[in-house]
Amino acid sequence: MAGMAIPMERLVELGQALRPLRDPQEIRRAALDWAIRQTGAAEGAILIWESGTWRCAIAHGDPAFWAQEWALPPVWGSGWERIADSAWLLPLVEKEPPEWLGLRDPSPERLQDMAGWEAARLLIGMALEAAREREARGTFFSTAVHELRLPMTSIKGYTDLLRKGLAGPLTENQQRFLETIRVNIDRLAALVNDLLEHSRMETGRLRLRVEPTSLEEALEEALRRVRKEIEERNHRLSLDLPEDLPAVAADRERLEGILSKVLDNAAKYTPPGGEIQVRAMREGNMVICEVKDTGIGIAPSDQSRLFTPFWRSEDPRVREVPGFGLSLTVARGLLEAMGGAIEVESAPGQGTRVRILLPAQSL
Repeated sequence: MAGMAIPMERLVELGQALRPLRDPQEIRRAALDWAIRQTGAAEGAILIWESGTWRCAIAHGDPAFWAQEWALPPVWGSGWERIADSAWLLPLVEKEPPEWLGLRDPSPERLQDMAGWEAARLLIGMALEAAREREARGTFFSTAVHELRLPMTSIKGYTDLLRKGLAGPLTENQQRFLETIRVNIDRLAALVNDLLEHSRMETGRLRLRVEPTSLEEALEEALRRVRKEIEERNHRLSLDLPEDLPAVAADRERLEGILSKVLDNAAKYTPPGGEIQVRAMREGNMVICEVKDTGIGIAPSDQSRLFTPFWRSEDPRVREVPGFGLSLTVARGLLEAMGGAIEVESAPGQGTRVRILLPAQSL
Protein backbone atom coordinates (compact mmCIF):
# COMPACT_ATOMS: atom_id res chain seq x y z
CA MET A 1 0.00 0.00 0.00
CA ALA A 2 1.40 3.39 -0.97
CA GLY A 3 2.31 5.69 1.86
CA MET A 4 0.42 8.90 2.50
CA ALA A 5 2.53 12.06 2.43
CA ILE A 6 2.19 14.60 5.22
CA PRO A 7 0.78 17.79 3.62
CA MET A 8 3.06 20.79 3.97
CA GLU A 9 0.28 22.74 5.66
CA ARG A 10 0.20 20.10 8.43
CA LEU A 11 3.92 20.60 9.09
CA VAL A 12 3.38 24.37 9.13
CA GLU A 13 0.53 23.81 11.60
CA LEU A 14 2.88 21.79 13.83
CA GLY A 15 5.55 24.46 13.71
CA GLN A 16 3.07 27.21 14.56
CA ALA A 17 1.67 25.19 17.46
CA LEU A 18 5.14 24.59 18.93
CA ARG A 19 6.62 28.07 18.41
CA PRO A 20 5.00 29.93 21.35
CA LEU A 21 5.37 27.06 23.85
CA ARG A 22 8.00 27.22 26.58
CA ASP A 23 7.20 24.39 28.99
CA PRO A 24 8.50 20.93 27.87
CA GLN A 25 5.26 19.23 28.92
CA GLU A 26 3.20 21.64 26.82
CA ILE A 27 5.45 20.90 23.84
CA ARG A 28 5.08 17.15 24.37
CA ARG A 29 1.32 17.47 24.66
CA ALA A 30 1.02 19.56 21.48
CA ALA A 31 3.31 17.22 19.53
CA LEU A 32 1.43 14.13 20.69
CA ASP A 33 -1.96 15.65 19.83
CA TRP A 34 -0.68 16.51 16.35
CA ALA A 35 0.80 13.04 15.73
CA ILE A 36 -2.39 11.27 16.85
CA ARG A 37 -4.49 13.45 14.54
CA GLN A 38 -2.06 12.94 11.67
CA THR A 39 -1.98 9.13 11.94
CA GLY A 40 -5.44 8.33 13.28
CA ALA A 41 -3.81 6.48 16.20
CA ALA A 42 -5.95 5.23 19.06
CA GLU A 43 -3.61 6.73 21.65
CA GLY A 44 -0.02 7.75 22.22
CA ALA A 45 2.71 8.75 24.65
CA ILE A 46 6.14 10.30 24.90
CA LEU A 47 8.75 8.14 26.63
CA ILE A 48 12.03 9.30 28.21
CA TRP A 49 15.06 7.06 28.78
CA GLU A 50 16.25 7.77 32.34
CA SER A 51 18.44 5.75 34.70
CA GLY A 52 18.42 2.70 32.46
CA THR A 53 14.67 2.52 32.01
CA TRP A 54 11.84 4.11 30.05
CA ARG A 55 9.57 6.61 31.78
CA CYS A 56 6.24 7.75 30.40
CA ALA A 57 6.41 11.56 30.39
CA ILE A 58 2.91 12.08 29.03
CA ALA A 59 0.21 9.77 27.69
CA HIS A 60 -3.07 10.17 25.83
CA GLY A 61 -4.93 6.96 26.47
CA ASP A 62 -3.92 4.09 28.76
CA PRO A 63 -0.80 5.09 30.77
CA ALA A 64 -0.34 1.50 31.94
CA PHE A 65 0.28 0.35 28.37
CA TRP A 66 3.13 2.83 27.92
CA ALA A 67 4.57 2.39 31.42
CA GLN A 68 5.55 -1.23 30.85
CA GLU A 69 9.20 -2.29 30.60
CA TRP A 70 9.93 -2.07 26.87
CA ALA A 71 12.98 -4.03 25.72
CA LEU A 72 14.41 -1.10 23.77
CA PRO A 73 17.84 0.43 23.25
CA PRO A 74 18.08 4.12 24.27
CA VAL A 75 19.27 5.08 20.75
CA TRP A 76 17.81 3.87 17.48
CA GLY A 77 17.41 5.02 13.88
CA SER A 78 15.63 8.16 12.77
CA GLY A 79 12.37 6.62 11.50
CA TRP A 80 9.39 4.81 12.97
CA GLU A 81 10.14 1.46 14.67
CA ARG A 82 7.53 -1.14 15.42
CA ILE A 83 7.96 -2.39 19.00
CA ALA A 84 4.79 -4.47 19.37
CA ASP A 85 1.86 -5.59 17.27
CA SER A 86 0.11 -2.28 17.83
CA ALA A 87 2.84 0.12 18.99
CA TRP A 88 5.30 2.28 17.03
CA LEU A 89 8.06 4.61 18.25
CA LEU A 90 9.76 7.62 16.67
CA PRO A 91 12.95 9.11 18.24
CA LEU A 92 12.60 12.84 18.98
CA VAL A 93 15.57 13.93 21.10
CA GLU A 94 18.90 12.11 20.92
CA LYS A 95 20.66 14.19 23.59
CA GLU A 96 20.51 12.91 27.15
CA PRO A 97 17.94 11.95 28.16
CA PRO A 98 16.58 10.59 24.84
CA GLU A 99 12.85 11.03 24.14
CA TRP A 100 10.62 8.99 21.84
CA LEU A 101 7.12 9.51 20.51
CA GLY A 102 4.93 6.41 20.74
CA LEU A 103 1.65 5.68 18.93
CA ARG A 104 -0.76 2.79 19.35
CA ASP A 105 -2.73 1.45 16.39
CA PRO A 106 -1.75 4.20 13.92
CA SER A 107 -2.60 3.89 10.24
CA PRO A 108 0.60 2.22 8.89
CA GLU A 109 0.44 3.96 5.52
CA ARG A 110 0.50 7.33 7.33
CA LEU A 111 3.89 6.47 8.84
CA GLN A 112 5.65 5.88 5.52
CA ASP A 113 6.40 9.47 4.49
CA MET A 114 10.03 9.37 5.68
CA ALA A 115 10.84 12.94 4.67
CA GLY A 116 7.69 14.31 6.24
CA TRP A 117 8.23 12.53 9.54
CA GLU A 118 11.90 13.52 9.57
CA ALA A 119 10.82 17.15 9.30
CA ALA A 120 8.20 16.66 12.02
CA ARG A 121 10.57 14.97 14.43
CA LEU A 122 13.18 17.69 13.87
CA LEU A 123 10.60 20.40 14.65
CA ILE A 124 9.52 18.62 17.82
CA GLY A 125 13.07 17.72 18.84
CA MET A 126 14.36 21.27 18.43
CA ALA A 127 11.45 22.66 20.43
CA LEU A 128 12.09 20.16 23.24
CA GLU A 129 15.85 20.81 23.31
CA ALA A 130 15.29 24.58 23.42
CA ALA A 131 12.81 24.11 26.27
CA ARG A 132 15.29 21.93 28.14
CA GLU A 133 17.96 24.60 27.82
CA ARG A 134 15.56 27.26 29.08
CA GLU A 135 14.59 24.98 31.95
CA ALA A 136 18.24 24.45 32.86
CA ARG A 137 18.83 28.22 32.83
CA GLY A 138 15.68 28.66 34.88
CA THR A 139 16.90 26.19 37.48
CA PHE A 140 20.24 27.98 37.62
CA PHE A 141 18.58 31.39 38.02
CA SER A 142 16.23 30.10 40.72
CA THR A 143 19.12 28.63 42.67
CA ALA A 144 21.26 31.73 42.21
CA VAL A 145 18.40 34.01 43.28
CA HIS A 146 17.78 31.94 46.41
CA GLU A 147 21.48 31.98 47.33
CA LEU A 148 21.73 35.74 46.69
CA ARG A 149 18.62 36.66 48.64
CA LEU A 150 19.84 35.12 51.89
CA PRO A 151 22.93 37.35 52.32
CA MET A 152 21.09 40.34 50.81
CA THR A 153 18.36 40.06 53.42
CA SER A 154 20.98 39.86 56.16
CA ILE A 155 22.93 42.87 54.85
CA LYS A 156 19.75 44.91 54.45
CA GLY A 157 18.50 44.01 57.93
CA TYR A 158 21.72 44.83 59.74
CA THR A 159 22.12 48.04 57.73
CA ASP A 160 18.67 49.19 58.84
CA LEU A 161 19.50 48.35 62.46
CA LEU A 162 22.68 50.41 62.27
CA ARG A 163 20.89 53.34 60.60
CA LYS A 164 18.37 53.39 63.45
CA GLY A 165 21.21 53.70 65.97
CA LEU A 166 20.44 50.39 67.66
CA ALA A 167 24.17 49.56 67.78
CA GLY A 168 25.15 52.98 69.06
CA PRO A 169 25.22 56.58 67.81
CA LEU A 170 26.52 57.22 64.28
CA THR A 171 28.49 60.06 62.79
CA GLU A 172 27.21 61.90 59.71
CA ASN A 173 29.74 60.07 57.51
CA GLN A 174 28.68 56.69 58.89
CA GLN A 175 25.04 57.49 58.16
CA ARG A 176 25.98 58.43 54.60
CA PHE A 177 27.98 55.23 54.10
CA LEU A 178 25.08 53.12 55.36
CA GLU A 179 22.71 54.94 53.02
CA THR A 180 25.01 54.05 50.11
CA ILE A 181 25.00 50.40 51.21
CA ARG A 182 21.20 50.40 51.41
CA VAL A 183 20.79 51.99 47.95
CA ASN A 184 23.07 49.42 46.35
CA ILE A 185 21.37 46.51 48.11
CA ASP A 186 18.05 47.78 46.73
CA ARG A 187 19.60 47.92 43.24
CA LEU A 188 20.88 44.36 43.61
CA ALA A 189 17.46 43.22 44.85
CA ALA A 190 15.84 44.77 41.76
CA LEU A 191 18.31 42.95 39.48
CA VAL A 192 17.69 39.63 41.24
CA ASN A 193 13.94 40.10 40.91
CA ASP A 194 14.26 40.96 37.20
CA LEU A 195 16.43 37.88 36.62
CA LEU A 196 13.84 35.68 38.29
CA GLU A 197 10.93 37.21 36.33
CA HIS A 198 12.88 36.90 33.06
CA SER A 199 13.61 33.25 33.85
CA ARG A 200 9.94 32.56 34.58
CA MET A 201 8.91 34.08 31.26
CA GLU A 202 11.60 32.16 29.36
CA THR A 203 10.51 28.83 30.83
CA GLY A 204 6.76 29.47 30.60
CA ARG A 205 6.39 29.37 34.39
CA LEU A 206 5.24 32.92 34.95
CA ARG A 207 2.16 32.97 37.18
CA LEU A 208 0.08 36.13 37.38
CA ARG A 209 -2.86 37.15 39.51
CA VAL A 210 -4.79 39.28 37.03
CA GLU A 211 -7.76 41.08 38.55
CA PRO A 212 -9.48 44.49 38.38
CA THR A 213 -6.85 46.97 39.59
CA SER A 214 -6.94 50.70 40.22
CA LEU A 215 -4.35 52.33 37.97
CA GLU A 216 -4.43 55.44 40.16
CA GLU A 217 -3.53 53.45 43.29
CA ALA A 218 -0.78 51.55 41.46
CA LEU A 219 0.64 54.88 40.26
CA GLU A 220 0.59 56.30 43.78
CA GLU A 221 2.68 53.38 45.03
CA ALA A 222 5.08 53.61 42.07
CA LEU A 223 5.55 57.35 42.63
CA ARG A 224 6.19 56.73 46.32
CA ARG A 225 9.07 54.43 45.38
CA VAL A 226 10.75 56.93 43.04
CA ARG A 227 9.76 60.21 44.71
CA LYS A 228 13.15 60.64 46.35
CA GLU A 229 14.97 60.35 43.00
CA ILE A 230 12.59 62.89 41.44
CA GLU A 231 12.96 65.36 44.32
CA GLU A 232 16.76 65.06 44.50
CA ARG A 233 17.00 65.92 40.79
CA ASN A 234 14.50 68.78 41.17
CA HIS A 235 12.20 67.47 38.44
CA ARG A 236 8.81 69.05 37.82
CA LEU A 237 6.20 66.31 38.06
CA SER A 238 2.66 66.67 36.72
CA LEU A 239 -0.22 64.20 36.91
CA ASP A 240 -3.32 64.11 34.72
CA LEU A 241 -5.69 61.30 35.74
CA PRO A 242 -9.39 61.55 34.80
CA GLU A 243 -11.87 60.86 37.57
CA ASP A 244 -13.81 58.35 35.50
CA LEU A 245 -10.75 56.26 34.61
CA PRO A 246 -11.78 52.57 34.67
CA ALA A 247 -9.85 49.85 36.42
CA VAL A 248 -7.40 47.73 34.43
CA ALA A 249 -6.99 43.96 34.25
CA ALA A 250 -3.57 43.50 35.83
CA ASP A 251 -1.46 41.84 38.47
CA ARG A 252 -1.33 44.66 41.02
CA GLU A 253 2.17 43.94 42.35
CA ARG A 254 3.68 43.52 38.88
CA LEU A 255 1.95 46.67 37.59
CA GLU A 256 3.39 48.72 40.44
CA GLY A 257 6.84 47.36 39.57
CA ILE A 258 6.45 48.20 35.86
CA LEU A 259 5.32 51.75 36.59
CA SER A 260 8.21 52.16 39.05
CA LYS A 261 10.73 51.06 36.40
CA VAL A 262 9.35 53.46 33.79
CA LEU A 263 9.23 56.38 36.22
CA ASP A 264 12.70 55.57 37.55
CA ASN A 265 14.11 55.58 34.01
CA ALA A 266 12.41 58.91 33.31
CA ALA A 267 13.96 60.39 36.45
CA LYS A 268 17.45 59.02 35.88
CA TYR A 269 17.73 59.96 32.22
CA THR A 270 16.26 63.46 32.61
CA PRO A 271 18.77 66.16 33.59
CA PRO A 272 18.16 68.05 36.85
CA GLY A 273 15.36 70.57 36.56
CA GLY A 274 13.62 68.66 33.79
CA GLU A 275 9.97 67.71 33.56
CA ILE A 276 8.10 64.42 33.88
CA GLN A 277 4.46 64.27 32.83
CA VAL A 278 2.20 61.37 33.76
CA ARG A 279 -1.27 61.06 32.31
CA ALA A 280 -3.83 58.33 31.75
CA MET A 281 -6.73 57.96 29.34
CA ARG A 282 -9.08 55.39 27.91
CA GLU A 283 -8.91 54.44 24.24
CA GLY A 284 -11.54 51.91 23.23
CA ASN A 285 -11.22 48.85 25.45
CA MET A 286 -7.73 49.80 26.65
CA VAL A 287 -6.44 52.13 29.35
CA ILE A 288 -3.21 53.94 28.57
CA CYS A 289 -0.76 55.32 31.09
CA GLU A 290 1.72 57.68 29.47
CA VAL A 291 5.01 58.82 31.01
CA LYS A 292 6.70 61.64 29.10
CA ASP A 293 10.02 63.25 30.05
CA THR A 294 12.38 65.95 28.78
CA GLY A 295 15.41 63.71 29.11
CA ILE A 296 18.35 62.83 26.87
CA GLY A 297 16.21 60.74 24.50
CA ILE A 298 17.15 57.60 22.60
CA ALA A 299 19.05 57.40 19.32
CA PRO A 300 17.12 55.83 16.40
CA SER A 301 19.79 53.12 16.07
CA ASP A 302 19.19 52.10 19.70
CA GLN A 303 15.40 52.06 19.69
CA SER A 304 15.10 48.72 17.88
CA ARG A 305 17.17 47.06 20.63
CA LEU A 306 15.47 48.57 23.67
CA PHE A 307 13.74 45.32 24.62
CA THR A 308 16.75 43.05 24.05
CA PRO A 309 17.71 41.28 27.31
CA PHE A 310 20.89 42.64 28.94
CA TRP A 311 21.47 45.19 26.18
CA ARG A 312 22.48 48.76 27.03
CA SER A 313 23.26 51.68 24.77
CA GLU A 314 26.88 52.69 24.21
CA ASP A 315 25.86 56.32 24.74
CA PRO A 316 28.13 57.52 27.61
CA ARG A 317 25.21 59.45 29.14
CA VAL A 318 23.36 56.13 29.45
CA ARG A 319 26.41 54.24 30.67
CA GLU A 320 26.95 56.65 33.55
CA VAL A 321 23.56 55.61 34.98
CA PRO A 322 23.70 52.18 36.73
CA GLY A 323 21.57 49.52 35.05
CA PHE A 324 21.51 45.97 33.75
CA GLY A 325 19.43 46.16 30.56
CA LEU A 326 16.59 43.98 31.82
CA SER A 327 13.91 46.31 33.16
CA LEU A 328 12.18 47.07 29.83
CA THR A 329 12.45 43.45 28.69
CA VAL A 330 10.73 42.27 31.85
CA ALA A 331 8.14 45.07 31.68
CA ARG A 332 7.14 44.15 28.13
CA GLY A 333 6.93 40.44 28.94
CA LEU A 334 4.74 41.05 31.98
CA LEU A 335 2.45 43.47 30.16
CA GLU A 336 1.97 41.10 27.22
CA ALA A 337 1.16 38.30 29.66
CA MET A 338 -1.56 40.56 31.12
CA GLY A 339 -3.00 41.30 27.68
CA GLY A 340 -1.30 44.68 27.39
CA ALA A 341 1.68 46.25 25.66
CA ILE A 342 4.35 48.92 25.97
CA GLU A 343 5.34 51.49 23.35
CA VAL A 344 8.33 53.82 23.34
CA GLU A 345 8.72 57.01 21.27
CA SER A 346 11.90 59.03 21.57
CA ALA A 347 14.36 61.35 19.84
CA PRO A 348 17.85 62.43 20.96
CA GLY A 349 17.68 65.57 23.05
CA GLN A 350 13.88 65.71 22.86
CA GLY A 351 12.90 63.30 25.62
CA THR A 352 11.03 60.03 25.68
CA ARG A 353 7.38 59.02 25.84
CA VAL A 354 6.45 55.58 27.18
CA ARG A 355 2.90 54.30 26.75
CA ILE A 356 1.70 51.41 28.92
CA LEU A 357 -1.47 49.77 27.59
CA LEU A 358 -3.71 47.48 29.63
CA PRO A 359 -7.26 46.10 29.12
CA ALA A 360 -9.96 48.19 30.78
CA GLN A 361 -12.06 46.34 33.32
CA SER A 362 -14.84 47.23 35.74
CA LEU A 363 -14.17 47.03 39.47
